[in-house]
Amino acid sequence: MCDSDAVTQALSQLPETLLPLTCLINNAGLALAPEPAPQVSLSDWHTMIDTNITGLVNVTHAAMPHLLAAGEGASILNLGSVAGQWPYPGSHVYGASKAFVQQFSYNLRCDLQGTGVRVTDLAPGMAETEFTLVRTKGNKDASDALYKGTTPLQAEDIAEQLYYLATLPAHININRLEIMPVRQTWAPFAIERDDTQSR
Repeated sequence: MCDSDAVTQALSQLPETLLPLTCLINNAGLALAPEPAPQVSLSDWHTMIDTNITGLVNVTHAAMPHLLAAGEGASILNLGSVAGQWPYPGSHVYGASKAFVQQFSYNLRCDLQGTGVRVTDLAPGMAETEFTLVRTKGNKDASDALYKGTTPLQAEDIAEQLYYLATLPAHININRLEIMPVRQTWAPFAIERDDTQSR
């Protein structure tokens, strides 16, 4: 995805049976290094930027002529995250990259007004997928611990929302759809306090 020429070539070789292209789902993304920012390698940051931003931009740009040819009812569905809207420790570049996905989706929607092509930012919360295994760099115990004792979203839940968005009547555009497990909500504000007891 980071090689724009390769992406363009791949889309130019789509079989006729898949044309016109009526729906693009930008699903690729990853989070690395959940540690605080000062402890994270620059290469991990660049990997997230390359995948979550550069890859999404390359694929969207290459697919746009196909979607414009399809016209009314075509959809660009970008997988964002609640991390793009709500900050939390260890989110640093990942959260910022998903904020980009949200704003890119909104801006793209403005530019595509009048074409019939819809754009949506789908922002899931906690979901039990291989995503966390990637983030913990293969540490299955750490990955499993995140979901222990709770009920996260499943990949099928997100797929159902994508299907819903792609099959809405052509005159409807949902700009942003944020979904969370019932058992997930927002964290309180973090307040730094002086250690008065030690004085």
